Amino acid sequence: MEPERACVLTPGCRVLLRATKYDGAPHWIQPFTVVSDDGTLLVTRYRARTPIFTSRGEFRSPYDSTVYFWRDRWYNVFRLARPGCGLSLWYCNVTTPPVVREGTIEYVDLDLDVAVHPDGCVRLLDEDEFEENRRRYGYPPEVVERARRAAEELAELARRRGFPFSEG
Repeated sequence: MEPERACVLTPGCRVLLRATKYDGAPHWIQPFTVVSDDGTLLVTRYRARTPIFTSRGEFRSPYDSTVYFWRDRWYNVFRLARPGCGLSLWYCNVTTPPVVREGTIEYVDLDLDVAVHPDGCVRLLDEDEFEENRRRYGYPPEVVERARRAAEELAELARRRGFPFSEG
């Protein structure tokens, strides 16, 4: 049997992010436009004020976003900038590696987040939510280890200004 090939998306096409919690409950639905896709790194864009549908209701981000999804990494990175202004923040989500299909990006949000400020300040966020949901959903030890390792990798990448944190 031939291994499944990565679905490579065409620049300019629309794609819908469908993030869930570990139990499969919907968490986040957000539309993006594909900027580029090489089969490993998918880069998308989102315009400020476009509706995002969350488990808490509709949300409209004030930021234009460039979003980096690696198919082989346990995180993604949102580069956030207010329209007409420079970089505000990189917001990084620790997640399962995304599954990319024609028209959708799907992953499980694992609660941990990393905020990276333009001045180089790096903050780990939502550790309490991660611990609570680790118990609630029964994250397997491998998932816990991968999530913690992903947060550490993001922090180290940001501190040394590796891609995409070099894209100020």
